[in-house]
Amino acid sequence: MRAHLVTGAEREAAVRHWLLAALPDGERTAAAADWATRGVTVLPCGTLFSAARLPADIVASAAGSADWATIDRYLAASFDGPVFCTGDRGLYVALVPPSAVRTWTVPGVALLGRGSAVTVPAPGLTRDRTARPYWAVPMKSPGVLCLPEDVANIAHRGLRRGLSCG
Repeated sequence: MRAHLVTGAEREAAVRHWLLAALPDGERTAAAADWATRGVTVLPCGTLFSAARLPADIVASAAGSADWATIDRYLAASFDGPVFCTGDRGLYVALVPPSAVRTWTVPGVALLGRGSAVTVPAPGLTRDRTARPYWAVPMKSPGVLCLPEDVANIAHRGLRRGLSCG
């Protein structure tokens, strides 16, 4: 059997297609156009993924730094799944399996499930000098999500460190 190398562009296209599958067929073209023109689109939670909204101060406490590059490296080392930062840098959003909502009990970290939506940056959009949303940890492959327990561990670590500093 011959191995097939997947290019970054092919992986990004597969991730884009998978994320858009969260929408009904008739809404996917408009969402893709939003990504192309605005760099973000709104996707529903609860079918393909749920979204854990981690306040940036909790993440910074867990990382032991307020520097965004250090935080992004920390998140990349901590998670196998995707995490994006909101444009105002007020939140980091980790995509987790939709089933996580059944057992989520992390104080200060909302978990968005069915009936909620999240504004998602276009796949491949990484940090730049603007305040727009970007992928701190890009999605590696379609369907590869963060483990809820890893997200909870980061949140608990940040909450403990934040309390001990104040």
